[in-house]
Amino acid sequence: MRAAALLCLIGGLALVAGSARAEFVFSLFSGATLTEDSDLRLRQSGGTALTFHEVSFSTKDWQSPIYYGGRMTYFLPKQPHWGFGLEFFHAKIYLNTGETVRVTGTRAGEPVNRSERVGDTFESFNISHGLNFLTADTMYRWFLGERGKNFLGRFQSYVGGGIGVAIPHVESTLSGVRFEEYQFHGPAYQALCGLNFDLAKHFSLFAEYKFTYVDLDRLTIPSGSIGLAPITHHFVTGVSFRF
Repeated sequence: MRAAALLCLIGGLALVAGSARAEFVFSLFSGATLTEDSDLRLRQSGGTALTFHEVSFSTKDWQSPIYYGGRMTYFLPKQPHWGFGLEFFHAKIYLNTGETVRVTGTRAGEPVNRSERVGDTFESFNISHGLNFLTADTMYRWFLGERGKNFLGRFQSYVGGGIGVAIPHVESTLSGVRFEEYQFHGPAYQALCGLNFDLAKHFSLFAEYKFTYVDLDRLTIPSGSIGLAPITHHFVTGVSFRF
């Protein structure tokens, strides 16, 4: 997965490498995430269609594999406020199975509407080898001073958004059946804002907030599917090299 992300970034650079006066910025980052509570849907053959309402997730960003990401951005030579790029980042979610939530729907054809412990149905459900995002981004930045001339010129604030695909690594255990598989879903969306600080001519530090959303309506599992639409807040810091 890391190799695929690197190839995408290199490919994006190659597409625009003909503009000699353009600015390229390669960024690496890590941080922490928070995924909001949401409904979790389970569909299985035999008449099971259940909704687990407002389940919660852990993210465990600093447990292996850690949260990480990379982005290559191309800023236009004649309109340097505008940039376009490719980005890959690796987030995670772990279903909290010890909670008791309201469950509605049918189980083996029988109606269900009661509170249940999540772990009584899901022995585990994680996307720990990546709720991975690959997005094409558009960014706009403000120069807070004359760059390279004064201290305020070292700062640039920016906003942006991206659309692409999610590549979740689905890991589930239900009724003793373990399942793992990479899958592709989309579209996936992100919005971001941040502040960059130039350390030197070619290097900078940045802090950034991201908001991501993707509808994972039918994650395939044996004899059925799992559906959710995670909304995640990302708080990241990183380093950039520009040339």
